[in-house]
Amino acid sequence: MAAKCPKCGKTIPDDSVYCAYCGYGVAPSSRSVQVSVGGALMITAAGASLVLFILSFYALWNIYHWYPPYVAQIWFFYDQMLTAFSFIGFLSGLFTAALSLIRRSYKLTIASAVVCALSGCGVWIISMIIPNSSVTHSLLYYFLPLFVTPIAGTILILFKKAEFNTQPKNVGKH
Repeated sequence: MAAKCPKCGKTIPDDSVYCAYCGYGVAPSSRSVQVSVGGALMITAAGASLVLFILSFYALWNIYHWYPPYVAQIWFFYDQMLTAFSFIGFLSGLFTAALSLIRRSYKLTIASAVVCALSGCGVWIISMIIPNSSVTHSLLYYFLPLFVTPIAGTILILFKKAEFNTQPKNVGKH
C-alpha cells in the first residue's frame, strides 16, 4: 500500500521513514536526537544570557553607587551594551529552543539561532574591551556559554531541515 508525503504530496511506500522526493520525515522515528540536543543547547545559551542580563541590569542600577561619577560613566556604556546583547540573546535563544523542540518553522529557527549566536559574540567582544579584562575570564564566562553554545546548537539544527514541519497551508483541503 502507498501513502502520500504530507509535505510534497508525492506517493511513497507505506513503511517509509523519510520521503524519497523531498526528505521530509514522515514517521515519528525520523526525528533525530540532534535537533533535540540543539534545542537543549539553545536553552543553555538562553539561561546563560538571562543570568548575564540580570547581573548587568543590577550593575547598571547600582553603578553610580559603586564608583565615582567619572569611572561610573565609563563602565555605564559597557554595562548598557552587555545588558542589551544579553537580553537579545535570552529572547532569541528561548525562541530558537521552543521552535526547534517542537520542530516548527525551520527558517525562523535558524534565523533566531544566528541572532542568539551573534548576540553572544557581541557580549564576548564587549567583555574583551572592558578595561582590566582577563582573557581567561572572558573565554570562560562569555565566549563558551554565550557564543560557542548557540553556535553548536545552530550547527546541530542546520542540517536537519527535513525534520521541521513545513507543510503547505492547503494540505488536507479538497
